[in-house]
Amino acid sequence: MRVKNDFGRICGNDMGNIFDNSKEWLLQEGAKYTSLRELTQHWVIQMRQSGIPIDRINLGVFAIHPEMAGYAVAWDASMPEAIEIPVRREDTLTPIYLKSPIKALVEDQKELSYDLRNPNEVDAFEVFKEYQAKGYQHYYGFPILYENSAVAALTLCTKNAQGFTPEMIQGLRTLFPVLKLLLGVLETRRLAKTVLRTYLGRETGERVLSGEIIRGQGEFIDAALWLCDLRDFTSMTETIGSESMIDVMNTYFDCMAKAVWAEDGEILKFMGDAMLVVFRKNEQATTSQVVQRALSAAKAAQANLQLVSDNRVAEGFVSLKAGIAIHLGQVIYGNVGAASRLDFTVMGHAVNVVARIQQLSGELGVPILFSQDVAAHLSHTSTSLGRYQVKGVKAEVEVFKVTES
Repeated sequence: MRVKNDFGRICGNDMGNIFDNSKEWLLQEGAKYTSLRELTQHWVIQMRQSGIPIDRINLGVFAIHPEMAGYAVAWDASMPEAIEIPVRREDTLTPIYLKSPIKALVEDQKELSYDLRNPNEVDAFEVFKEYQAKGYQHYYGFPILYENSAVAALTLCTKNAQGFTPEMIQGLRTLFPVLKLLLGVLETRRLAKTVLRTYLGRETGERVLSGEIIRGQGEFIDAALWLCDLRDFTSMTETIGSESMIDVMNTYFDCMAKAVWAEDGEILKFMGDAMLVVFRKNEQATTSQVVQRALSAAKAAQANLQLVSDNRVAEGFVSLKAGIAIHLGQVIYGNVGAASRLDFTVMGHAVNVVARIQQLSGELGVPILFSQDVAAHLSHTSTSLGRYQVKGVKAEVEVFKVTES
């Protein structure tokens, strides 16, 4: 990124023009970016090319997310582009954060200015010694309040011998209303993506964001359907408390979900102690490939659960066991429900079949059970357990298990 070498010589009128131009850039060009990382990176380029000596920037944002506390966008002059750094909840409990200027910015919501050439000011925060060693002369921090009283922490460092002049600081303040607006838009968009992906799944969430929200919209898809169910769920709920049951369910679903995601499956929904998954056939995945991925996910899920269950038993808790059913077929993937309460789901004969196979897996005591349509693609790894008449299916259903080696 090119930097002018006469930072300290910008006169008052020029300074006013620089920040007027930057405000215009944020409104016209900055509003085009769809991520905070992109916006931050290109804004820094614009500022540096205008003569504002920003040599390091960090923009930290707290986010509504099921796993993360937030994230930060970071850049310095040695980096080719800005990076996004996830911030876990436990990170906000570490000494690094608790003794940082970021925490002070967020909690006190007051600007911070430190001359890193002054030994007394460098001692204010431990991280300033690191900045001083890298040649930074001045540290400035701004709290930016945006949507619903959320606070973002914007910190800037410069290696310019004069630091950030009072005129520069005042000019930066004039940009805050626009930055606040852009932050609100970007974080609202990010929140929408997070919520939809968390509660609807990756692909379904993307469909809703793209506008596929009309009741009755749908399509036929070919997929391997994967349904898991926790054994003895009803009796377990009677013997342990509600809070413990929630922990058990989360542990169980973690074992299942990690295996599914590793094989590029999509979790469509949780139904009590059951979880419905699809492995889609498409241009990138043949029928044999999605079947193999579904079976690999089932094996990995059972291995995950066995490990967790063994540890639980060793600690004196009840064991955890699950049954997994796999079937291959065509289903309708669509948007159904009442006028103001919709849901994406899959419907069709294949869904009923996989549900009945799942019930059979419990009756037969087989951890992974699948249909003949699946077994046809796994001829060397499956053993037939016979044909069964199941509810809602006219023809008998032949079921298979993984051949024991």
